[in-house]
Amino acid sequence: MPLSADEPIRALVAIDMMLNGNYVAPKMNGVHYVNKPPLYNWILIVLFNLFKSFDEWVLRLPSLLSLIAFGGVLFHIVKRHLKDVRFAWIAAVAGITGGNLWIYSAYLGHIDITYSVISFLQIYVLYYFSSIDNWRKAFVFSYGLACIGFMMKGLPTVVFQGLSLVTILVIKRDLKRIWSLEHIVSTLIFLIPIGIYVYAYSKQADITKLAKTIVVESSSRTVTDKRILESVGHLFVFPIRYLLDIMPWGLSVFVLLRKDARTLIWKNSFLKSSLLLFLVNIIIYWLSPDYRARYVFMLTPLLLIPCLYAVYELIKSKATRQIALAVSFLLILLPLGLFYFTHNTMDVSPVFGIALCILGLVGIWLIHKNVAKPAVYLLVLGLIISRLGYSQYMVPFRVETGPYQQEKIQGKEIAAITMGEGLDMYSSNVALTMNWYMTVDRQETVHTKTKDFSFESYYLVPTEVIKDTANVDTYYTFVRRYESKPFSLVKFKHRFPEMPKKKK
Repeated sequence: MPLSADEPIRALVAIDMMLNGNYVAPKMNGVHYVNKPPLYNWILIVLFNLFKSFDEWVLRLPSLLSLIAFGGVLFHIVKRHLKDVRFAWIAAVAGITGGNLWIYSAYLGHIDITYSVISFLQIYVLYYFSSIDNWRKAFVFSYGLACIGFMMKGLPTVVFQGLSLVTILVIKRDLKRIWSLEHIVSTLIFLIPIGIYVYAYSKQADITKLAKTIVVESSSRTVTDKRILESVGHLFVFPIRYLLDIMPWGLSVFVLLRKDARTLIWKNSFLKSSLLLFLVNIIIYWLSPDYRARYVFMLTPLLLIPCLYAVYELIKSKATRQIALAVSFLLILLPLGLFYFTHNTMDVSPVFGIALCILGLVGIWLIHKNVAKPAVYLLVLGLIISRLGYSQYMVPFRVETGPYQQEKIQGKEIAAITMGEGLDMYSSNVALTMNWYMTVDRQETVHTKTKDFSFESYYLVPTEVIKDTANVDTYYTFVRRYESKPFSLVKFKHRFPEMPKKKK
């Protein structure tokens, strides 16, 4: 599937590093890129070199591997604290299959899943080692992970560390430990590597712009940068949006309405601390109108594990067993019926049909052997079927006819026309997806030029700029999806026109 939305950003920064040999001060389109530190770009560079490929699957591999790692981490942590292997599997599955993650984000080359694993572990090691009074390891490991997280995504890591540390110290009634020597020394594990990077960066670029942009990038998503009405509305909408993003597991949150569920959670130190750490850290996003589901992947398990465990222990229903059995038999019969009664005229993949039959047979066996609770089985079954259906019908659409496929084709066609010659964007930018495929095919950065133009180079320019058609040779035209703006690939002959001033 072609790269989509802002998915190509990390890839463009990484390939620019490779093409120009500057691994310290990242650039995109020839301009310093200061929105994020470079660690994730370095990871992509390692993979590009390892596989000798810039194919889409290489860019998305960190997300997939991180998702698997996240599930494994959740399984082992829950097994350690709750001593229940069956529930550990439930927690692991729930943690990596919330609605948005399962259907959308899990297969995209974003930074967020990899960053979430680091941030979750950062919060967890603070809890775990403090729970056994090994504060030295709590500080050392959490600040080490915070350093890694900061080098991926910047200031959100500092917020997680500060809020989680204060929460745990309040739970332990030991706030004075924040001034302990072991805590102060441990912060150096966070500060020294970042300081070394900042020093190296300052030798190549303006460090004040880097610092300012990182702060602005974080605050721009908060209430401080939004209209009052928008911010107030978000306070009421956020809980609904968030629960939808973690469906179907989000339904377990309503178990907190039961007194026995709250008592069960509060009596267990791990469950209690998890829920409190979630509530404290989620406040930042509750106050942030520019919320995205992928920003809080690391916090979701802290909510789901206590709630799901309460459901697992307290909710009993015989009816769900019969429903689960009925659904399993239906899964076996449905594909057979579709193929038989429609004489294979419907566009149903044989693989999809066989997968449904296998799921039905497995379900009957699981329920008969009492391996899985029927309610849990139904939820997992729904997730698997929805994901198979999405892969069967939606992904091919995005590959073959979606808007990003068009941008991929256009980018490759422009690369073929301009191969071996100069190509720049004329005081403007084209879509990220198109930019990526032009850069990969040409193996050369496509710069955003505002000066030093050349009559020998090709330029991608908004068509509205071309007032004198006799001054250009036009080689290609297309419409940029953002603002539906016509663009042209041209060479200028006699002079370079001025860009229209942007409206305030």
